[in-house]
Amino acid sequence: MTTPQSGYLRIFTKYHWMAFMLALFSPKATINGHQIALKWGENAIPAPLGTHQIEIWVPYLWKFGSATIVVDNTQFAPTIHYSAPVWAFGSGAIGFEPQKHPGLTAAYVLYGVLAAVIVLCCCGSFLVNIMGNN
Repeated sequence: MTTPQSGYLRIFTKYHWMAFMLALFSPKATINGHQIALKWGENAIPAPLGTHQIEIWVPYLWKFGSATIVVDNTQFAPTIHYSAPVWAFGSGAIGFEPQKHPGLTAAYVLYGVLAAVIVLCCCGSFLVNIMGNN
């Protein structure tokens, strides 16, 4: 009787500091139809040698940040990098190299506009007062 050779998959998961609430939710993965829990950071998952379809997401009020990749671990243990999106409505990024967080540029723009509105609201009456006195 032969036993299948065993291997493993290395999965790195990360979230951006602006999405700090994700620290409360552990990511999950589906590998060839089997769901497993992951943690933020490095994960070593035992997997038989072969081709595997991997989907990673974050369980929130809904399944968000979903990203899928197909890997082959017959030659070596591949390292998969997953980055959660900054927005809860976007998809995640996955690949064999470290990934950028999807939606990051839009978040910077939105937060910059929000900060400008807050500054104008707080300082606007002061500026109007100064200009009215001249």
